[in-house]
Amino acid sequence: MKVLSLLVHDDWGVMQRIMGVFTRKRISVDTIIAGPCERQGCARVILASKHPSFPKMLEHVRRVHDVIEAEFIENNAEAFALLRGASGRRSVAGPAQEVDDAVEKEDGAAYVKAYAAL
Repeated sequence: MKVLSLLVHDDWGVMQRIMGVFTRKRISVDTIIAGPCERQGCARVILASKHPSFPKMLEHVRRVHDVIEAEFIENNAEAFALLRGASGRRSVAGPAQEVDDAVEKEDGAAYVKAYAAL
């Protein structure tokens, strides 16, 4: 499973424009997590797919004018968390217990966590 993290403008139609890129390339996305994030006026979108061409989509997604940042997070993760705490923003992916431990260590940090979705 490949995981892609996007920082996007929080505006109407953004998901449609992003997913349109995948539709045109006929690449399925298995998991989508989206919501407000650490930057005012922005949202975080997490996409995961098993499709072999998914890694090639990074450059295509970066061309969408709503996308501010795009990066791959982890390969073959059971769980994923995006943390924002005193040490800044960081992502954690891997075994579920490892992700839980990382969230506990960031006492009071804001986070988004997904299990068995990746």
